Amino acid sequence: MSMTNQSILITGANGYIGNCLFHSLKNKFKVKGIDKEITNNKNIYKCNILNVKKFNKILLRVKPDLIVHLAAQSLVDEQLNKKKYYDNNILATNILLKTMEKNNIKKIIFSSTAAVYKQANKSLKENSKLKPMSTYAKTKLVCEKNIIKQRKINSVILRFFNVCSAFSKPCIGELHNPETHLIPTIIYKAIYNKKVYIYGNNFPTKDGTCIRDYIHIKDICLAIEKSIKLLGDKKNSTILNIGNHKGLSNQEIINYVKKNVKKKINLNYVNRRKGDVVSLVCNSEKAKNLLSWRAKNSNLQTIVRDEIKWIKKINKLKIKRKFKNYNI
Repeated sequence: MSMTNQSILITGANGYIGNCLFHSLKNKFKVKGIDKEITNNKNIYKCNILNVKKFNKILLRVKPDLIVHLAAQSLVDEQLNKKKYYDNNILATNILLKTMEKNNIKKIIFSSTAAVYKQANKSLKENSKLKPMSTYAKTKLVCEKNIIKQRKINSVILRFFNVCSAFSKPCIGELHNPETHLIPTIIYKAIYNKKVYIYGNNFPTKDGTCIRDYIHIKDICLAIEKSIKLLGDKKNSTILNIGNHKGLSNQEIINYVKKNVKKKINLNYVNRRKGDVVSLVCNSEKAKNLLSWRAKNSNLQTIVRDEIKWIKKINKLKIKRKFKNYNI
């Protein structure tokens, strides 16, 4: 089967990554999506995977060759009901796998997280020690294990580091409700002079703020596209880190944004969140070798430039962004 004839189903297709991925793949494959939320895109069905009967009907209609499973309860917030994480992550993935087997669908790409790793001072490889701290990360690791157990399903598990920024054409990006991620929060609040809250300035790092590996959404979508090709070439089940191979502290990002937005940032430091680790930095050599992929858009200049374009579009459309009081 040629690549362009492949039918791809994206779960969580209205989400940040799902929406960008849909636009990235739609001219290269036969792409459909599902999401819990309603959409004006006729190619995205409104469906909760937990609704087994409806989900099965959609699979019978779409007949996908491969599923990109992005749907998840993804907010790292320990105050959330743990049942939400279990239902939307573990239970939904188990239903997905059973329904795939029932419909003879043998390929899946699963979006996991770097948060499954144990805290380390060096860059993390796929075989680094695992020790998820947050409920979100714990449920993702359970999903990974359940996928790997499937003998009839070939999988690529992608452990994403900190996905950020936006597509410039079409101009689409993240619009969470509330927004919780560092880069859109810092840039938006810097532009519009809102209070910025940083969780913790007493981490054992050079400036006291935690360190993360930021990866541009364009590079994420390219990694998924190349993973589709990898699954098309031969039977494969593999785990890959998808990150920038470089760590940036919260303070470094704040300093860069302050310099480029040319506005004073109304900065407030608050207590650390439970589940936050000191540093998460990626070793992505395996992805580079297996996928012939690299994070070519993930320099801070491109990340900030594209996010500013997206923020200006949101403002022009008069879309109000919501933030939690203590927000990163």
